[in-house]
Amino acid sequence: MAVLSACNTQWPGEFATVKVTASGSSLDFDVNQATFAALATVGGMVGVDSGSTQLLLIRTAADKVAAFSRLCPHAQADLAPDQQGTYDAPTSTLTCNLHNSKFDATGACTSGPAKGKSLKTYSVTFDATTGKGAVSLGTSLDFDTTQAQFSALATVGGMVGLDSGSVSILLVRSADKTVLAFSRLCPHAQADLAPDQQGSYDAPTSTLTCNLHNSKFDATGMCTSGPAKGKSLKSYSVTFDSTTGKGSVSV
Repeated sequence: MAVLSACNTQWPGEFATVKVTASGSSLDFDVNQATFAALATVGGMVGVDSGSTQLLLIRTAADKVAAFSRLCPHAQADLAPDQQGTYDAPTSTLTCNLHNSKFDATGACTSGPAKGKSLKTYSVTFDATTGKGAVSLGTSLDFDTTQAQFSALATVGGMVGLDSGSVSILLVRSADKTVLAFSRLCPHAQADLAPDQQGSYDAPTSTLTCNLHNSKFDATGMCTSGPAKGKSLKSYSVTFDSTTGKGSVSV
């Protein structure tokens, strides 16, 4: 449950900054199901789409399934087995066949144009006896625009600051069906961009402004003018259902 952290000076009677408790999310799989049957064999791969997260699952050993982000960091090629990805079990090598980048068991690229970059890895639990497992997708911060704490997001242009303890995030209702999420500190002087602090948002131009030194950020989080120009706010993946007003930020 969200708890009041600071009063909102821009939307009287509502809250600009709220504390939330992060919740975990996971993807379950079962090699006995047709969808995951390729994982019944060492070397088998399956591409999985879990909402905003695209995963590649690989049966790397009899008792192990590994999970990686599915897009090659060089040119964003899809590494699913029916796309550009192949896996060689004897050498534990994943290859992006678009430009021949090769990745080891840790997800690090060892050769090819993506060398020096890595695929994101996910924690996996797997029971080889039952064939069932789960991929930990990390944690998420949930919000609901029908709740008073998040009611500013019921309107395009509204902003809310979230604080989970370990991470501070700024949510912006940028369009009817879109909520964006960014890190809340300006990269120039670390000013807090929550609406009750130094942040303001202009919906017609999709511009977020740090009012401390007038740095301006576009819809991608990139600073386009001001002392933070050339730097970016970290962005987070958001799922949002405008019909129910409920959403979640992956952190």
